[in-house]
Amino acid sequence: MSPSSFAYMGFLLVGVLLYHAMPQRGRKPVLLLLSLVFYGINAPQFLWLLLVTVAVNFVLAQRLEHAKYRRAMLVLGLGLDLGALCLFKYLGFFGELLNTAGGWFGLPALPIVQLALPIGISFYTFVLCGYLMDVYRGREAERNVLDFALFAGFFPAILSGPIERSAHLLPQLRQPRRARLEDIQFAAQRIIMGLAKKLLLADNLAILVNTAYADPTQCSGGQLAVAAVAYSLQIYCDFAAYSDMAIGSARLFGISLMENFHTPYLAQSSKEFWHRWHISLSTWFRDYLYFPLGGSRRGKGRTYLNVLIVFALSGLWHGAALKFVLWGLLFGLFQVIGAVLLPYKKRLCAAVGLDWTCGGLRVMRTLICFVLSTVAWVFFRADTAHQAVLILTRIVTRAGVFEPSQLLDLGLSWEALAVLVVCLLVLLVADAVSERIPLQDKLLATVWRRYAVWVVVLAAIALFGAYGTGYNAQEFVYFQF
Repeated sequence: MSPSSFAYMGFLLVGVLLYHAMPQRGRKPVLLLLSLVFYGINAPQFLWLLLVTVAVNFVLAQRLEHAKYRRAMLVLGLGLDLGALCLFKYLGFFGELLNTAGGWFGLPALPIVQLALPIGISFYTFVLCGYLMDVYRGREAERNVLDFALFAGFFPAILSGPIERSAHLLPQLRQPRRARLEDIQFAAQRIIMGLAKKLLLADNLAILVNTAYADPTQCSGGQLAVAAVAYSLQIYCDFAAYSDMAIGSARLFGISLMENFHTPYLAQSSKEFWHRWHISLSTWFRDYLYFPLGGSRRGKGRTYLNVLIVFALSGLWHGAALKFVLWGLLFGLFQVIGAVLLPYKKRLCAAVGLDWTCGGLRVMRTLICFVLSTVAWVFFRADTAHQAVLILTRIVTRAGVFEPSQLLDLGLSWEALAVLVVCLLVLLVADAVSERIPLQDKLLATVWRRYAVWVVVLAAIALFGAYGTGYNAQEFVYFQF
């Protein structure tokens, strides 16, 4: 049940009405029931795994709080959580690595076993691992199993985040409140904007991307370059759309989830990009891996090594394949190289009389950061690392003369392309303006402006959205992780 589907909208509406009809003591049971039903609809065969994982972590956290050997108890809890994740997500990947290593010594190949991936397991595993580490660091363990189960399985966030922290979400769940008028207005705004990003932008961009990546050898370098840029935009619009809808859905129950994106493609460096992109994951790795590794406290060499370790593991978290590890390492390398070169670039600007903060250089840094991100995203989207290298090679060596008519071979008509470009420009302008002024607050300050914007966006979705008879609906990209 995708959040962009009519089924989800109906489920959400029924859930909101039922929740608000309940007295205070009945709201948490309703929220938990909705979460279990939602997960059961999407992955009925793995509902047991979610329940067992929640129960085990609930008990372990209370033991961890007062255990004599607290570090050993923490290792046990993290081992069980990450062990389950590895079993379902990485068993086949590790089997292939063993066979590759065994082949060097002439050993017979082992049978490769790949289990079905439980939906949302990467997200709720990190939520629970973060909770255990918080308890180890001194946070009081949750005593109410209902609150804890709701924290781990809250339905707007369980499939693809945001990866919430116990300090932020649990207090809200202990005494869930009714949504106020401003909550409903905020929720409507975020859900509508999420639908627009998904149906107007992400799913139309996906047509260009899927056509080119289906057989890159049949595409020119120009077509592949367009597809690479299209994927950078697709994955942003797709994942930001899910986050918008998750945040909006939660607010209908009076619950605030953390923001997950902040105009990432306006970043001027790879480091800044990861302060703006998938914020809940990047801050999770910062707090629970980068800092424990020593962060930047042990010299530059160790700092750069820690950055590479974090990004390699971040890539592996996204998927059990070499291409994801390379994707993570590329972003790590971009950060390391950027940090090494930054003082020299500033000195060069000073030597030639350029202001490092001037508008022209800011635009140039933003464009360079986008190009580097796009190169990395090729590895993320390609079927294999080999295909990613092939695509990048063809972009460089087969560029030739690009004719606009070649775009028609990627699956969209001129009319659809024109609508897509206009919508992308609107998104770009909105993101750029919101960097300087609170655009949404200004635009939606009055009732008539608010409803006018909603009507225009909904009309655009109805007229130009990628849905309906004969349309192969695209699932949200991060559902596969």
